[in-house]
Amino acid sequence: MNRNKHLEKARRMEKSGEKLDPEEDWELIVEDIYGTALHYIAFICDIKIGNHMETHKGLPKFLDDNGLNSLSQWFREIDVLRMGRWYGGQSDGETVRLARKALVNIKSMVEECNNEE
Repeated sequence: MNRNKHLEKARRMEKSGEKLDPEEDWELIVEDIYGTALHYIAFICDIKIGNHMETHKGLPKFLDDNGLNSLSQWFREIDVLRMGRWYGGQSDGETVRLARKALVNIKSMVEECNNEE
């Protein structure tokens, strides 16, 4: 998938996730944010380093190895929320708030990349 398709898909997914209720649908929202982040990250990587991974496996290391440490940290935050809250059974709007905060940080890099193009 090329960078513009990743960007389009991320925006579509994010818009869909915003329709969900943070208290009732928090698991789906976090999953949506996770998937959305993957597509935004692919876009960012294409701009910054000329390639990207099509999977989440090994993504934080790939980002760190390519000098995208902040991006790696934000993705890890979402991943921890996804795993810990999904499998741990903790549910509250705070999970969504934290995941959305990490996504906002990722999107700030998308905006930087748009300005670089």
